[in-house]
Amino acid sequence: MQHITVLSEDRVFSTLLSQNLAAQGRQVDIHLVNPVWPLSFLASPATWDTFLWVVDLSWHTDSRLATYEALAEWSRKQLQPVLLLLDDSWQAGEIQEFGASAFLAKPFPMSSFLGLVNHLTAGGPAVASGNQQAGEMRMELREKSSEIFQKWKPVYHRIVVPLDGSKLAESVLPVVVTLAETLGMEIMLLHVFPSNGQAVRTPTPSQRKATEAISDYLQGVVQQLSGQGVKVGWRVTSGAPVEDIIRYANEAPADLIAMSTHGTSGDSRTPMGSIAAAVLERQTRPVLLIKPDREVANW
Repeated sequence: MQHITVLSEDRVFSTLLSQNLAAQGRQVDIHLVNPVWPLSFLASPATWDTFLWVVDLSWHTDSRLATYEALAEWSRKQLQPVLLLLDDSWQAGEIQEFGASAFLAKPFPMSSFLGLVNHLTAGGPAVASGNQQAGEMRMELREKSSEIFQKWKPVYHRIVVPLDGSKLAESVLPVVVTLAETLGMEIMLLHVFPSNGQAVRTPTPSQRKATEAISDYLQGVVQQLSGQGVKVGWRVTSGAPVEDIIRYANEAPADLIAMSTHGTSGDSRTPMGSIAAAVLERQTRPVLLIKPDREVANW
């Protein structure tokens, strides 16, 4: 069976492609592109017997240049065919840098994608990028969105939930529990003690007391959620809240971050808490933000 590897920056779209390929009896593996280590997927043994690479890339911007340059250099060296999926933000010269066997301009009909995959895996001649203009194969997916999501099973395994000890921050938990129960996800609770970045070798009595209090609090939440049949873990760190949330999400690793938009302060004049806003701006993985109300906060 010919093995196809999908590299993508879009988990939902790549899952849709994979499900359609699998329906044809294909063996498919998905790897999400890591903008920091764009070639990290090569460490996976699942890619070693790849017969066809499907590379789905997002909007071409200056912030992604380093990522795309690394992928283009890798693509040019491949003996196996590479199929690029691109939107209209890409110029012809940028596409040619990949030396790919073929490319499709998004959006396209799933039948065009599957037909091109069949052509490439059958050993057909390469479709040169220079002979094809982006936009020639434009067409919306024929399935309705409701039908697509009925077929799609999200590949989410772990969700990180930052908590500051307040009821407002906890208001995200009912939604998180529902997701965990439905998708079989593991919940990882995180509390970050803000610090000035200097390591504390000998905690003060007040610091020890605060650490013990938040540990007891998190264990209580863990016990409560475990009673609902979901897997839960917890961790306490000290540092800059935004950096620690992102760092822990990378270490976990997390597929999703879920946060309340308000925490201890509950400042109604701010539509989104500063920490939640910063995490959303700096994070590439999905971030779920919940705006609490008084009823939800007292769940």
